[in-house]
Amino acid sequence: MAKVLLRASCLAFFAGAVFFSLNATAVAQSSSSKTETGAGFGALEEPTKLINKRLGEAWDTNKITPAERCSDHEFIRRASLDIIGRIAKVEEIEVFLKDPPSVRRQMLVDRLLKSPEYQAYWATIWTNWLMTRTGTRLYKDQIHLWLEELYESEVSIKDMAEKLVTATGKTNANGAVNYILANLGGSTAGQGRNAMPNDQILRKEGQFDMVPITSRTVRLFLGYQIQCTQCHDHPFNADWKQKHFWGVNAFFRQTQRVGAPAAMKKGMPTTQMELADSADYNKTGIIFFEKRNGVFLPSEPIFLDGSRLPKSSGEKTRREILAQYLTGHKNFSRAYVNRMWAHLFSRGMNVKPAADDFGEHNEVVHDELLTELGDAFVKANYNPKAIIRWIAASEAYNLKATANKTNDTAEAEPYMSRMMLKSMSPEQLFESLMVATRRNADAKQRADWMGRLTTNFGDDEGNEATFNGTVVQALLMMNGRDMNEAISRNSGTVEQAMKKKSGKETMDYLFLAALNRPATQKEYTAIVSKLPLAGGKIKDADAAGPLQDVFWALLNCSEFILNH
Repeated sequence: MAKVLLRASCLAFFAGAVFFSLNATAVAQSSSSKTETGAGFGALEEPTKLINKRLGEAWDTNKITPAERCSDHEFIRRASLDIIGRIAKVEEIEVFLKDPPSVRRQMLVDRLLKSPEYQAYWATIWTNWLMTRTGTRLYKDQIHLWLEELYESEVSIKDMAEKLVTATGKTNANGAVNYILANLGGSTAGQGRNAMPNDQILRKEGQFDMVPITSRTVRLFLGYQIQCTQCHDHPFNADWKQKHFWGVNAFFRQTQRVGAPAAMKKGMPTTQMELADSADYNKTGIIFFEKRNGVFLPSEPIFLDGSRLPKSSGEKTRREILAQYLTGHKNFSRAYVNRMWAHLFSRGMNVKPAADDFGEHNEVVHDELLTELGDAFVKANYNPKAIIRWIAASEAYNLKATANKTNDTAEAEPYMSRMMLKSMSPEQLFESLMVATRRNADAKQRADWMGRLTTNFGDDEGNEATFNGTVVQALLMMNGRDMNEAISRNSGTVEQAMKKKSGKETMDYLFLAALNRPATQKEYTAIVSKLPLAGGKIKDADAAGPLQDVFWALLNCSEFILNH
């Protein structure tokens, strides 16, 4: 390993010069094989035809020439990252390329959607969306397990949303309760304006202010960012007033937490809690919110579209009625389709990239298409796999990332005429490093790595920082102890590469393991001119040393870190 570290400084230039030119060289050349042409899908479903039709019309109207079709190597890497959260294994690439060219991409998508890794990956995504990346590990594990079981049973997103909003029970019995328990907000005790005893405050106001769960629920499931209307009317969207936030908030005010989380001290056991509804809390349904001028105004439970609590709700709780209003809203299906669109294309259908920010300040560019796909999603019983199949088979998803003079502006980005580059999430980066280096990390190693990756490449709201090839971000990878250990210890990749018969086959194996494509001739020539690999035979006392150096450079290049 000492040799790898010593060689690192000279290879830093090598990594930058050879592997950082993503659009112009390596990826563009990797699509030249005649075996990688063809649609790759059989008969297209109607929603996919709609995507092709609407985007095709937009390209023609805006005089945009779409990028070339991506290679099969690019497609398997892209689809694997998007659907199961990691790059493809060398063995999976070999199977993929043996499938009939006319349907191999469809066969790949079907395999990925049937994989247990699909269930685990989307449980992780939803755990981050619901609870962020920070917080108590046990509670996050409990909701992750619940989500994974839900995805295993062919989840309906409508049913999932209803279960999350209405969940009751103990944290170790119903993982769904952790969503609301993690977003209760501040206690109302001691906040009374008339110095009422705490028990009276609870009966009048409810146990918690429920501010975080209000904003997160509306944003997650309807795509409306109403969080700023907690304090004032929306500054950019005339449709959203302060009363809308508190009208939704009132639906949560009978929520009750039984028990309390343990103090965040080392060695302290994590306690189990219970979520319930108490009819003794906020009986009148009236809560008060403060305007900026200091005036307090009342609000009852009123949904965004004006729907109120029915005069006779029977045995339904307020949260159950809220869930009914939420999933019945016109934007519920549209919001989820847009969220999935952003996951697969790196941006939503809006003018601005954010997929969960609908409103007059962020126009939907493909409004008709979004509505059509939302309707198709409802007919598909809110099955998230359906959206993935439709989009993955579309012409837009199968395009290269390379821009041309008609689509190289920010204004052209909403038209999806090329695949947008996107940085890997911390989870994708970790899993991809494990696959590339052929390692299996235990729970502690995974937690340690993820902690460092989240600190360096993400934030506690579940978002990822945009990687743009800066020196600082690259050095975090290049000089990382974890990276060097992954390459040198318990990694079978270099060992497998050394078994190949020729130098080009050896390089191809390393490239396939890291970048999911073979090395171009230009890259191979550059490598053998800089390292003791003349004629494909290793000229070094440490036979594995030069190969470790090349592998290190591949894992630190932008082509590895980016999903394209």
